[in-house]
Amino acid sequence: MKYTILLFSLFIFSINSYAQEFVNGTIITQRYDTIANVKIETISDAKSLLHLTYVDVDGKEQKPDIESIKSYTRGDENFTRIYQSGEMILVKQITAGKRLNLYARDYNGLTTYYIEKVFDEILKVPSSGSKFNRVLGDFLSDSPEIAQKIKSKELQDLKEIVSLYNNA
Repeated sequence: MKYTILLFSLFIFSINSYAQEFVNGTIITQRYDTIANVKIETISDAKSLLHLTYVDVDGKEQKPDIESIKSYTRGDENFTRIYQSGEMILVKQITAGKRLNLYARDYNGLTTYYIEKVFDEILKVPSSGSKFNRVLGDFLSDSPEIAQKIKSKELQDLKEIVSLYNNA
């Protein structure tokens, strides 16, 4: 009897461990078709840039080629394609602002950030300190006060910089 209870407990635990969690979402394909009212699997941000699994309105599980997806929302999260260095890459949108957007891409254990002036150019944010301050300060030179604070290393936090720029 002890072994039966132990085996049953182990079975229940393993089912809960492997249970998939799905949240409401919407998918836009590269052809601009909208797939609404779907349940999208919740996985890590890094895996979300490589794979997509969803349950359609008929209850069927779908696994489209990630290259066929232009963007998708999963709950409050937004994943979208941006054009960077001659290629389209899928990124997670961290901040959607009036003047500046912030994106992140987790790939091979490293997070790369991109900032985009709305309806303008995109910059891959340098990770090294001195380059970060110079390049980002130059990119945001249309806001001299913020640019100067970045170059003088008074402003270092990327989310704060994006927020200040959007509110300027």
